[in-house]
Amino acid sequence: MSTENYAKPIRILHSLLALCMLTQLAIGELMDVPEVEDMPVPVATSSFITPAFAHEAHAPSIPGAAVEETLGFEVHEILGLVIAGLLLIRIMLAMTSLPGANWRHLVPWMFADGRKQLLAETKLQLAGWKQAKLAPPEEGETVARSVHGFIVLAGIGMGITGSILYFGWSQTAPQTDLIELVAETHELLVGCLEALLAAHILAVILHQRQGHNIIARIKPTS
Repeated sequence: MSTENYAKPIRILHSLLALCMLTQLAIGELMDVPEVEDMPVPVATSSFITPAFAHEAHAPSIPGAAVEETLGFEVHEILGLVIAGLLLIRIMLAMTSLPGANWRHLVPWMFADGRKQLLAETKLQLAGWKQAKLAPPEEGETVARSVHGFIVLAGIGMGITGSILYFGWSQTAPQTDLIELVAETHELLVGCLEALLAAHILAVILHQRQGHNIIARIKPTS
């Protein structure tokens, strides 16, 4: 299947989203979160894992004291807004007739014919996965687009929960139960997105090793 099956705006947006999401995930793992603790958090002095990886401040927190935003957290917020804008553009493109853009391609499981095709392709792909060999891209199009759809949905969920945290996160007091629940949901969506991206990248690597040249189908410069 040629790259003409994906319109150029979709290919450009795909690259931008991939770059921004991977960067955002990395920042999210490394940044410090400005959070007021009920109890002081001691700094680990003999651990190979720095406090930043645990999303805590570098210095021991003082109960009830305000915590300043870190550069990583500020970049995380700004990049989150950028990703939200890109996802909004993707949603708008899904309402057009551009090749590979329609929303029916992203959520085929919502339609009887899409579910039938998805089931058939999944069985074919699973048989190949057992031998680390994937079917040609044209025989797994619905599966690939479904993964894209789940990534978009996960991104939208992260955007919604992230927006709630943006306005509700307190830097002067411990978080409310609602904000804690939203934060946990946000983290859960992060894990789902990481799993989806890992599976997507692995599939691309396997396709490339089999000579399917799948990257050429989605390159923004093609």
